[in-house]
Amino acid sequence: MLRTGDEYLASLRDGRQVYVGGKLIDDVTIYDGFSGSAKTVARLFDRTASDPALTYVEPETGEKTSLNFLRPRSREDLTARRALHTAWAEVSNGLFGRSPDHVAAMVTGMACRPEVTGNEQYAENLLNYWRHIRDNDLYLSFAVLPPAGSKSGKSSAVQNAMRVIATGDEGVTVRGYKMLATGGALCHEILVGNAQPLRAGDESVAVSFGIAANHPGVKILSRKPYAAHAVSNIDDPLADFDESDAAIYFDDVVVPWNRIFVLDDWRASYGLFVNTPAHTLGNSQAHIRLLAKMRFMLAAAKRLGDALDFTSNPAVQGVFGGLAARVKMLEASVLAQEFQPERWDHGYVSQDRQFMYASSNWSMEYFSEFSTEMRRMLASHAFQQPADVSAFEDDYTRRLFLELNRTDDFEVALGNYRLIRLMWGLVGSELASRNNQYELFYAGPPHVTRSRMYDCFDWASAEQRVDEFLAQNATTAADAQTTR
Repeated sequence: MLRTGDEYLASLRDGRQVYVGGKLIDDVTIYDGFSGSAKTVARLFDRTASDPALTYVEPETGEKTSLNFLRPRSREDLTARRALHTAWAEVSNGLFGRSPDHVAAMVTGMACRPEVTGNEQYAENLLNYWRHIRDNDLYLSFAVLPPAGSKSGKSSAVQNAMRVIATGDEGVTVRGYKMLATGGALCHEILVGNAQPLRAGDESVAVSFGIAANHPGVKILSRKPYAAHAVSNIDDPLADFDESDAAIYFDDVVVPWNRIFVLDDWRASYGLFVNTPAHTLGNSQAHIRLLAKMRFMLAAAKRLGDALDFTSNPAVQGVFGGLAARVKMLEASVLAQEFQPERWDHGYVSQDRQFMYASSNWSMEYFSEFSTEMRRMLASHAFQQPADVSAFEDDYTRRLFLELNRTDDFEVALGNYRLIRLMWGLVGSELASRNNQYELFYAGPPHVTRSRMYDCFDWASAEQRVDEFLAQNATTAADAQTTR
């Protein structure tokens, strides 16, 4: 099925337990902190339901299905998936980071190689779970890290980390915390697992499963929702893209056996992500989404520069040119990822992991610099504005506002105000700080992201050139010695 936006909103009224501070939110679709972002997700579902180009016919069912769930077998399939990610990214201009296509892509990648679970029944559970989210067009979040706190690096050493405490006829009982479910308040299902390496001795936390957001005992503990404090659409134009983040507490949750994908296997739990196309398909969405975001940020800064008449400065044009080059570099990398697909078992393919992890490293290291250049463009303009749009409702403060903008045309002055508020939302606000932090760590800590690049780089072909050069040089040296 293809879910509509209205169907999505109705599905969130399911008794889930979402806490903001000490308050239990009865209905996330009407709570100020989540209602706008819930409507954004609804627009995503409507986007797919209204455009046949964003669907495919699933061979198993013969039904029209979202491209979220297409297991790719060709370069053309990867291009089709990119079209879906691009269309969804454009709804929020790349500001809704882990939209429903992110984790869905990962489960789809896992379903390409389910035998990585190491257990026939668990492999069948994983395939059936993919079918369940596919056929019901579900929104997944994931919680795949322990809480911060272990200096040993062992996940099982984190005392409050979620772990198995019992098994029985009904399933596996787990207790403790998992991090960090972006969109946790708004999703249908939560994928639970381990997206960073485990070690021998971590068996108690080496469990992977899928669980409904409203399952008994699942507690969704949200960070501060910035949208709850928005003043107006003009003052806070990005409030509807605050996707929320949440810690998930499992209060003696019984996970049914048919939802278990890995149990007591520290290699397989991590392997679900890296020994299948899961991590690659998921990160492809992240890079496509980041490209839309950077393009939007650059265009907003350019529009502000035009309005305030500083883009005519050659030095400023040089800065913009350098930023534009970076945007096109990311676009080139996105396209390069699918140019020569990487082959997997069973005829499936994914984007090339060398280009994939190069993009992850590049964005992790560069995005903050990109955002800082935007802050320089904004300068002190954000601090020279009225506190909010109420200044326009009073004749006296409205007149002062026009004088501040050196114009008698209110629409021109309001246009400048909106651009400045938009830029502040992108680079200076509390939400902007969260988004900047997200870009730094969405793929994991820097050392983990770099080590993935180390593991995937084609060292053999690069070093072969060194060996050939040294061999040739040795021959030349021998000839020279003979000549003497």
